[in-house]
Amino acid sequence: MASSTIMQKLVIFFGILLLHIANTKEHIMSPLPVPEQEIMDINIKKCSKSCLNKLYEHGQFFSFVSLYHHTKDKALLEKYQNALAELGISTLISLLDSSEGLRIALMVPQKNVGRYSVTSADAILAYLIAHGDNFSFKIFDSQNEDVKNIVATYNQIERENYDVIISILTPKGLENLLQNVNITTPLFIPTINEKQAVKFAPNHNVFFGGIDYEKQVDMMLGFAVQKQSAIISLNDDGMVGKTIGAIVQSRANHPIKQESIDTKKSTNFAPVIAKIRPNIRNSMVILNTSIIKSGLIVPQMGNARTMPAAFLSTQINYNLSLLGLMPKEDTKKLFIINAISPIHTHLLMFNEILSADLQYDWVNYATALCIDIFLSQNNQKNTRFFMESLQGNQILYNDRFYGVKDSHFIPVKLR
Repeated sequence: MASSTIMQKLVIFFGILLLHIANTKEHIMSPLPVPEQEIMDINIKKCSKSCLNKLYEHGQFFSFVSLYHHTKDKALLEKYQNALAELGISTLISLLDSSEGLRIALMVPQKNVGRYSVTSADAILAYLIAHGDNFSFKIFDSQNEDVKNIVATYNQIERENYDVIISILTPKGLENLLQNVNITTPLFIPTINEKQAVKFAPNHNVFFGGIDYEKQVDMMLGFAVQKQSAIISLNDDGMVGKTIGAIVQSRANHPIKQESIDTKKSTNFAPVIAKIRPNIRNSMVILNTSIIKSGLIVPQMGNARTMPAAFLSTQINYNLSLLGLMPKEDTKKLFIINAISPIHTHLLMFNEILSADLQYDWVNYATALCIDIFLSQNNQKNTRFFMESLQGNQILYNDRFYGVKDSHFIPVKLR
């Protein structure tokens, strides 16, 4: 029995390697079937739909929940969710003791999220293989976030009765989904923070794993106030940079200098330096720019001998690639807020084999974390690879400042 199990895992493992190689080479969805494990169901006691309805009608909710099985009957599913609520059990609980094991669907609009249609799948597979449970995993590509496509894809997943859905969405995609679909299957969105969904009515089946940029901005501003430093905010001209720049502007307690940085300005930064030079030494520069732009800006300021008191940034610049773009002496003043905790050693091994990059890519980290959270809500004895927990429907992160030492990020206490 043991050798059979080992052989099964080896077959799955090498199958995943082949799938990953195909995905990495082409950066498109692989037409190959995804890995799947199954175990035989030896339970001879079954409860039909009429049996389940009878249990529910007589208020025998515990028996109803324990004997409920996946079905396309929407009325029965609604009774199952009501029974969970009556028992005070989290709606995340699903039937992980079923013969199929955990069934996970990854919903991605490939044209909108690009490479994450591949890397998010790698992150899920790395976690599931490291964890060692039976599972079934399938990718559903909605192509884009148009209402028609995203609704049709969600409905297809519902028809196939998956336990949990992980969806890589932008705020627009989330809006299109929540305005047009009644979410009945637990849905985790690693890319969006709950604060970005405040205009929607709360849904107990929708969970968020996005970074809280307001919290990270408050940490930077608090440090600047502590050091009595002015703020210079350099904002990317892309959506994320503009969004974080707007948060900085709205939450600062005193006027700040802001500059929008496009590719041309980042390549030739001298005119911007001339504008901010007078008070720069007593200021802190917040980099709301991409890794490449940040890597161009900091060295030019160092060459011009116009270094600020510190360079600060949120999660968007937590990547070793940034350090490779900067002289070592310039990194001494660089401090970045990071929410990614150290990776469990067992998970790290599979992370490296599948190149999922859970250590520096927060979307991939949050994707794997969502599976961990889901399993932990189902079974308190579940072996966890992550430390984070849910508060309501939002994953809580341990945001900390990181500095640079020996070309690596290390946690620091700023005083």
